[in-house]
Amino acid sequence: MLLNRIFLSIVLAFFLSVQVQAQSLLNKTVTVEARKQKLSDVLNIISKQGNFYFSYISTILPQDSLVSISAKNKTVRQILDQLFEGEYMYKESGNYIILFKKTSGQSYYQITGVVTDTKTGQRVPNASVYERQQLISTLTNNDGYFRLRLRDKSPTAAISISKELYSDTSLLINTGHDQELSITISPASYQLKTVEVTGHMQVERTWLGKMLLSSRQKVQSLNLGAFLADKPYQASLAPGLGTHGRMSGQVINKFSINLIGGYTAGVDGFELGNVFNIVKGNVQYVQLAGVTNIVGGKTKGVQVAGIHNNVLDSVKGVQVAGVSNVVDGNLAGAQVSGVVGEVGGNMEGVQVNGVIGIVKGNTNGVQVSCIGNSTHKALEGWQVGSVYNYTSQDAKGAQISAISNISHGTMTGLQLGTIFNYARHLKGVQIGLVNIADTSSGYSIGLVNIVKHGYHKLSLYSNDLVNYNVAWKTGYKKFYSILFAGFSPGNKKVFTVGYGIGKEIVFNRHLFLTAEATGQTLFIDGSDSQVYRLQPLLNYRLTRWLSVFAGPSLAFHIYDEKWKTKDGYLSQIPATGYPSFKMGDGATGWLGWQAGINIF
Repeated sequence: MLLNRIFLSIVLAFFLSVQVQAQSLLNKTVTVEARKQKLSDVLNIISKQGNFYFSYISTILPQDSLVSISAKNKTVRQILDQLFEGEYMYKESGNYIILFKKTSGQSYYQITGVVTDTKTGQRVPNASVYERQQLISTLTNNDGYFRLRLRDKSPTAAISISKELYSDTSLLINTGHDQELSITISPASYQLKTVEVTGHMQVERTWLGKMLLSSRQKVQSLNLGAFLADKPYQASLAPGLGTHGRMSGQVINKFSINLIGGYTAGVDGFELGNVFNIVKGNVQYVQLAGVTNIVGGKTKGVQVAGIHNNVLDSVKGVQVAGVSNVVDGNLAGAQVSGVVGEVGGNMEGVQVNGVIGIVKGNTNGVQVSCIGNSTHKALEGWQVGSVYNYTSQDAKGAQISAISNISHGTMTGLQLGTIFNYARHLKGVQIGLVNIADTSSGYSIGLVNIVKHGYHKLSLYSNDLVNYNVAWKTGYKKFYSILFAGFSPGNKKVFTVGYGIGKEIVFNRHLFLTAEATGQTLFIDGSDSQVYRLQPLLNYRLTRWLSVFAGPSLAFHIYDEKWKTKDGYLSQIPATGYPSFKMGDGATGWLGWQAGINIF
């Protein structure tokens, strides 16, 4: 995931610029004492004290008019309001304050003021001041000062103030003219909140949220908490630069179109971000992003991203990403990832990944990955991986891989791994080169089959073909595997290795029968051929760890025309005296015997 984060950071940095906020010129404090002085001279006094310049059109400003003013330690805005009596507007640009004459029928007015703590009398920084209907907001600066520019839409407006650890405050104002307010807010009656941690509070804390959202937007979200508004649409350039401004994180939209990226409270329809989308709450229906989608709540529908999707709650639907998909909660549907897919809860559906698939809860469905799949709880369905499949609890269904399969619970179904299979308790079938189970009531088919609490015997024996043989039998009574080797010295020199399977049938405490089928290769003077044997062997248990056995065998010798024996080696197969029969060119059968002892 580190490479994913680095790549995303480079891409997003290309689209986003760093926002730098300087101290507001209009909030600088100055002192002016003037009696019947020219307006232009008074403006010069103000600009020199504030270390900035005024800019205006001389024809719209009565520079020669005489004014009188007495203002001590007032902000530039307050002094200008007093001089112009609300007839002019002010705008900052660099080190200039531009003065505009209000036209008749002006549709905007400004609300300015200071927010203070009721108990301490100190000014409160980073408090959210907003108008609910127009969705216009700001934060108080370090001196508790704020400014709102509102539209003149109705006779009254409600100004609300919210701040973490303070009680929300609202007041009604008359609209249509600039005004200054002094607002006090009271600390909440408790200092420690009982907080339910949800995606609404977590999305800003993700590494992408930290990188893409400004500190002011995070403070705003923390202050406003559960305040939400519904709007039909949003259009934005980037978070905070759109139709809902800094209140975008508190608005649920039917449609959200974001040129670079968007930041909303929720989507109940369609959202498109050329680079990214960040949603604090739930998303329903369709969400598309060129790079990444981050959702703090639930996602229902289709979510597609060029690189990465991250949902902090659950997903019902389809999630597709070029690199990675992460769902912290449950997934019901399909997840398709170019590299990695991860589900933090349970998955019910299909997970398809270019490299690795991870489900931290239960899987009820199918996991398919080019490298491997991992389910941290139970599996009911299929896992298909080129290298490995893993489940930490019970598995019902199938695990299929080219290398290995592991189930730390009860395996009911099929484990098909070319190299290795493991199950804590096997109730199904294992097929692989090496199969291991702690306990088993199923079938292990492979070269080496080991059941930890199962069947283990070392056999030393002789038969009609080879004098000295040793065999290792592992598995469980109803189905065990046999690995064996043997040799005959002297004038019947022969070497052999082979593999077989067997089954034990118990008659009583001491007497039991083993039915075995084996195949072996004979090496004689550089030539080789194959012998296959079917042999029922009667066993008698002498002690817990020792038994003897003997029985007949039906053997078949398969060879080609080039196979032959020489003096000093086994001269004839079968040896003289054993009933034999020809099975055509290159095949002979006979009745033989086998006898020996079992240890363990």
